[in-house]
Amino acid sequence: MPERAAIYTWFRGEQHPDPEDDLDSQEERCRAYALAQGYRVVDVFRETASEPGDERPELKRLRTLLWRRGLDVIIATRPDRVYVDLNRLTRLSNEARLMGVRLEFLEQPFILPEE
Repeated sequence: MPERAAIYTWFRGEQHPDPEDDLDSQEERCRAYALAQGYRVVDVFRETASEPGDERPELKRLRTLLWRRGLDVIIATRPDRVYVDLNRLTRLSNEARLMGVRLEFLEQPFILPEE
């Protein structure tokens, strides 16, 4: 049975965005990665908050799915597409590990030290 994957995309509305950072491009690249890995995409979370401090309802939905054990892997293009703040990203990574879920990034891997 294929592992269940959730894709998280976030476009922050940068002044000079990279064309590969728009939501459609992020999702397309993450879907291609999931297919190559043999994952089954169970949900896609598309966040459009423009600032890191804005409400992010899709991230809340993703975290709910994580805690309900509804996925095996979270895919995003880069760590800063999930959280810009390293402490928050580390906290999410620790929660995911606790639940047996992996965070996988297409670019700029984020690796926590072994405990």
